[in-house]
Amino acid sequence: RTSQNIPYRNVSMGKYYALIIGNSDYTAYPDLKTPLNDARSVDVLLRERYGFSTKVVLNGNRHAIMTAFNEIQGRLTEKDNLLIYYAGHGEIDARTQDAYWLPVDAEVGNTANWIPSKAITDLLSIMPAKHILVVSDSCYSGAMTGSAVAKVPDDMDPGKKEKWLKVMATKKARTVLTSGDVKPVLDEGGEGHSIFAEAFLRALRGNQGLMEDYELYREVSEKVAAASAKIGFNQTPTYAPLQYAGHEGSPFFFRPEG
Repeated sequence: RTSQNIPYRNVSMGKYYALIIGNSDYTAYPDLKTPLNDARSVDVLLRERYGFSTKVVLNGNRHAIMTAFNEIQGRLTEKDNLLIYYAGHGEIDARTQDAYWLPVDAEVGNTANWIPSKAITDLLSIMPAKHILVVSDSCYSGAMTGSAVAKVPDDMDPGKKEKWLKVMATKKARTVLTSGDVKPVLDEGGEGHSIFAEAFLRALRGNQGLMEDYELYREVSEKVAAASAKIGFNQTPTYAPLQYAGHEGSPFFFRPEG
């Protein structure tokens, strides 16, 4: 591929950043087999194929994870894009239905240093980046059901699509794609990755053009449902705009570099 082959190269998308978190080795919870491998593979793919600047946190405690959020926030401008990828344990509070990401030093039954998805959403609402996508191979609450993401018609001609993309490049995106299950790991069937991570990596490796996040969701969801059904398990990823995070209708875009 040459630069001339990059789809819609005339549409300025800004810089791309990713914060990638993989937590496997827990002190009070069962260790997980795949998150470190998942995080490393996502890092390589986003850097080498899509030109992301990445920050990777492996086996992070709460301080390491929140420090990484603060560092990346300081680098973002209002033209940029941020993807946050989390693989690790998650919990949902039975009383409040609040979802949490668990740092490696999380204590069972004590939420003191758990990371609420509400806190992540609050951070995203004040981050200057134009487009932000949270990819959570764990639980994540705060999604807005039925809210709109502007979807481009499949048969739109290239000239109109370029105009549409230029409009979307000015609108905020705050969306979340989750693995659809509280426990992030189905070790079987993922070839060294969780089933969700394997589907995520395959979809982005196979993308030859400009992919919107809901297209990614559609591909990942089909792969996860098929792979989990083979082992008698029902796992359905979810995708939605984030509530109270400033979403303005744009998708998050993936565009391979030449």
